[in-house]
Amino acid sequence: MAYLYRKNRSPYWYIQYLDSDKKKHDKSTGLRADDPNDTAKAKMLRAELEAAEHRKVPLVNGAAWDVWVPKFFDRHCQTEATSERYRDAWKWLALWLQYERIHSPRQLTYRRAVEYVDWRTTFKKRTGKTVGRNTAILELKMLSLIMGEAVRMGHAEANPLSSLKIRRDKAAKKPELTDQEIIEIRQALLDEPEWMQTAFEISLNTGCRLRETRIPMSCINFQENKITFPSPKGGEDRAFSIPMPAAIKGLLTELAEEQRKFTLEFPFQPSRRWQQFFIKVKKEHLCFHCLRVTYVNRLRRAGVPREAAMRLVNHASEMIHKIYQREKIEDVVQWCNAVKFPTPAKPVASVGVPEEPAIAGLDIGP
Repeated sequence: MAYLYRKNRSPYWYIQYLDSDKKKHDKSTGLRADDPNDTAKAKMLRAELEAAEHRKVPLVNGAAWDVWVPKFFDRHCQTEATSERYRDAWKWLALWLQYERIHSPRQLTYRRAVEYVDWRTTFKKRTGKTVGRNTAILELKMLSLIMGEAVRMGHAEANPLSSLKIRRDKAAKKPELTDQEIIEIRQALLDEPEWMQTAFEISLNTGCRLRETRIPMSCINFQENKITFPSPKGGEDRAFSIPMPAAIKGLLTELAEEQRKFTLEFPFQPSRRWQQFFIKVKKEHLCFHCLRVTYVNRLRRAGVPREAAMRLVNHASEMIHKIYQREKIEDVVQWCNAVKFPTPAKPVASVGVPEEPAIAGLDIGP
């Protein structure tokens, strides 16, 4: 079994493990023992090497995670975006399973699974940051989904995570962009890649999500003045069309003249690129999804009926639509005197302090 150890007068962790030929190796990890983050990484390395050793021992019915979980994703995920999201979460779950030496579904218990939240929210990435509690809980729910498949395939007798009782933190509301913030962001985007400028303008004027800004040019109809989003959140079954906003018609025309296949092409992890951008311009309170919040609220202030607004942003229910609304005091100030009541007989300001009432049957004289 792989294990870590220290050497005299060396600040690094050393590791001993067996390779595929069962040959023993001892080497430095290059990770400092006096650095908590490096120590965590060294433990991850030990877990990975130990898991590799364990995989040399056949598990009953091929129950090892890496044998069947990727195939499950291929069967279960209906869109590329869903598959990418599942696999990204699985990287962290697989790392934790290795760290805990849980090599097959039968070894997983509820008690050990709930410890994942603490591990995930304290494990630092290379940037030095950790994820939020809600992200860890969402990944744990995905592990519950995987365990359900393990039961169906006979790799486990029961799913210990079938009813998770873990409280989520209340998510902070994403703010609406002000006019000044829009101006400043546009100016800052002049120094960024073109795909970011294009994505910003499309989302600002349509309220679409980041992934939806990559529109096939074949879905932009200049004759009918229409844009079709073929693969929105929810998959192709929720495809929808909207009238082309005049504000971005010029931009879309230029892209069409360049004979592009899509309005833009994403780099690796576009969401993270936007997160880094907002940090760079000192607007950490914002994210790309704030553009959708902004569009929904400006539709409301423009007097667009709720049903029409929901159709424009492809919201399936009024409940979801209401989540995006951000009421401001100026939105309702015109209605503050709308309710009328009878005028009092005596002006309220002239009403003095009432006299002490007399109590029948009680002598309060001197």
